[in-house]
Amino acid sequence: MYLFMIICYFLMLINLINLIVVGTSGFLSHSVFGASHTRFALFMILIFTITETVVMYFFISTGKAIKTAITSGLGAQTLWGREKKLKMALFPQLMLTIFLVGGWFIHIGAVENNLATKWLHWPLFFLAFIHHLWSLKVKNSSFKEQLAIISELKPDPEAS
Repeated sequence: MYLFMIICYFLMLINLINLIVVGTSGFLSHSVFGASHTRFALFMILIFTITETVVMYFFISTGKAIKTAITSGLGAQTLWGREKKLKMALFPQLMLTIFLVGGWFIHIGAVENNLATKWLHWPLFFLAFIHHLWSLKVKNSSFKEQLAIISELKPDPEAS
């Protein structure tokens, strides 16, 4: 579980770096490893979506394990309430981040094909970027709370 969480943090760092690189390449009109702004953005959105999905999977799978442990009598029912509260705070932020970054990415294609107004591109990027920074804070708090919930589960006496 800890290794999985460390992988999530590593991927979230890669996402942040990719967003910064894509933003600066678009703003300063420079290529990244020979790739244009649009091509590197394609790479970024793939990694971004995979990362956000992996983070969601972490919380879904550990949440399911927590529910199973609670129904087996290894933890208080209040822990499940905390788990539901955590998911209600986390998942809307994850989905909004995916929506904003994905919408900004789609807008890149529209701007490249002269189908949308260019003035909307930078406000969309900054909105997506700022929200992504906020979601990193929410994810970090959620990881801490998830570990706290797991640590409050009682060990299974039959497993010893």
